[in-house]
Amino acid sequence: MGRYGALSMSGGLVVLAWSGFADAAGKSPVLAQALFEEARHLVAAEKFDQACPKFKASYELDPAGGTLLNLADCYDHQGKVALAWTTFKDALESARQDGKSERAEFASRHLASLEKRLSHLKVVVPDAARVPGLEVTVDDTPVAEAAYGVELPVDPGSHRVRASAPGKQAYERSVQVPSASPERLLIEVPTLTEANASPTPNAAQSGPTAPRAGVHETTTTPSSTSRTLGFVVGGAGIVAVGVGSYFGLKAFAHWDARNSACTGGCTSDAKTAGDDAKSAATVSTIGFAAGVVALGAGLVLILTSPSSKESAPPSAHVGKLRVGLLTSPNGGQLCLGSNWSKSLQWSLGCPGC
Repeated sequence: MGRYGALSMSGGLVVLAWSGFADAAGKSPVLAQALFEEARHLVAAEKFDQACPKFKASYELDPAGGTLLNLADCYDHQGKVALAWTTFKDALESARQDGKSERAEFASRHLASLEKRLSHLKVVVPDAARVPGLEVTVDDTPVAEAAYGVELPVDPGSHRVRASAPGKQAYERSVQVPSASPERLLIEVPTLTEANASPTPNAAQSGPTAPRAGVHETTTTPSSTSRTLGFVVGGAGIVAVGVGSYFGLKAFAHWDARNSACTGGCTSDAKTAGDDAKSAATVSTIGFAAGVVALGAGLVLILTSPSSKESAPPSAHVGKLRVGLLTSPNGGQLCLGSNWSKSLQWSLGCPGC
């Protein structure tokens, strides 16, 4: 009947069975040979990234020792040193079992060359870090507990080591394996922290800089400054009213003394007492006026300052307080103004402030 099977007919239906395409074990020598030939053409064109998968598929369909050697050599040309090394190891064992001395010699020579360029990664897991359910992976491939501390061949490039366990924060670290020279790298898995634990200080360093211990930073806003100034000005007003009251009482006392000295005709003492009374009255008037104005200004500042919840404009600031004092033999006048309260300045009628 031939290797392509038999031709059968039943009820007008023609079925072609290609018995050499696949057998019960899943092998397909015909398709494997086709993939092998295609891979050889790609290698000749130095298209190793396309050739290697076809060699691999061919070997899976028909595990031939020659295909395995070609696959290992293809990996070597790809720069996958570790993968080429392990594949040549398998090819060497297969060649020895099949009694293929030439293939074994070919594999041995390449293994000797690869070992001079082979990098290793050792993952160390201390006893303290070996919690129940611990899983360690390299590039998402699980690392068995028996392989902890064993040097594993790795290809050049970036590799990610990850350790995880139930209820624990996962640990990850990436390493870069150079292609120019072999390296022996070591990663030690730390004891995993609880999943709900606070971030470590090292992790917090990636965010904004935190204040140093014992240092408290405060920010003064325009609203708090205005309120503070309002209380200060109001307090000064209370003091000024007190001063005005004191000199008002002195003015009354001096005036009583002047009247007593003028009984039956004013003397020089009466004149002096009268002058003192006028001076005390002037100071009293100024004190009262200053106190009333300061109390009013303080109240305005307190009532008109924005609350802490309101955002003040970026240019908001408290200006300088200007106090003007006009005196005359008959009395005095006080005016108060600033660049934050010009309306108060004009209402007091003090254009010189």
